Amino acid sequence: MKQATPVIAITGASGFLGSILTDYFTQKNWKVVALVRNAERKKKPAKSTVEYREYDITKPVHKSALQGVDYLVHAAYVKLDAQNPEALEINVDGAKKLLAAAKQAGVKQSVFISTMSAHEDAISVYGKQKLAIEELFLKAKNNTVLRCGLIIGKGGIVQEMAGFMKSKHAVPLIGGGAQPLQIISVYDLCKVIGNAVEHTVTGRLVAANPTVYSYKEFYKALAHRLNVRVVYVPLPYWVLQAVFKIAATLHIPLGVGEDNLKGLKKLKAMPSAEDMKKLRVTSLDLKGALQKAKL
Repeated sequence: MKQATPVIAITGASGFLGSILTDYFTQKNWKVVALVRNAERKKKPAKSTVEYREYDITKPVHKSALQGVDYLVHAAYVKLDAQNPEALEINVDGAKKLLAAAKQAGVKQSVFISTMSAHEDAISVYGKQKLAIEELFLKAKNNTVLRCGLIIGKGGIVQEMAGFMKSKHAVPLIGGGAQPLQIISVYDLCKVIGNAVEHTVTGRLVAANPTVYSYKEFYKALAHRLNVRVVYVPLPYWVLQAVFKIAATLHIPLGVGEDNLKGLKKLKAMPSAEDMKKLRVTSLDLKGALQKAKL
């Protein structure tokens, strides 16, 4: 008897990770429900197995959004900024609504894309909101929480860093760049998510290469990959805190803010070897991940 094609829904499907996940599961011949804003504007190629459905984290989830879905990946979130000062409340409330809709629709397993910034000592809004949402997902035994290392691929924050290096030829080393950093290639993360749902790997797991780098080591590896010379400028935390406060007072957009600084202060290394073994993925190291990203 022929098995039915699995159906996976992805929130934030038009973003960096979401778009790559959409391609990954499409290539596996799964049906993908891409949950995005302005779904009617999305065009899909002929014979595509991608169906775009309307989803906005700030609004109630329509009852048809998860209809017929087997698995759900929650990658969407609202970033804390001047337009969204209540990002924590928005994201946590959005997760509650999404989980309620998933339960009503009979979704078998939901995967939450979390971060290694989420832990009990977190002081950033980003880390706190991720931790709160983790707990919501873990209330159901059939769900998976993935605490991801820095996701390396052609897009996202790493591409922004690369662009900054190429244009400015300088890197601010906050606190000397000694903060611990673990990474995961976006392509390895796709495999992790695929294996988590195909083999029903549930609970809270760390999705990252086990090697712990410093931020300075990461910047040097990125500069080497880009073949650019950069100057490393040590900056104490207090200097940046002052800059962010002045920028906020004068309403000057910087792209990053004090919350990013708080997250950097409280970064922790986390054991990941056993979790990656459970997820059946041997992940690329920093050099391999940067090479595969083709930045």
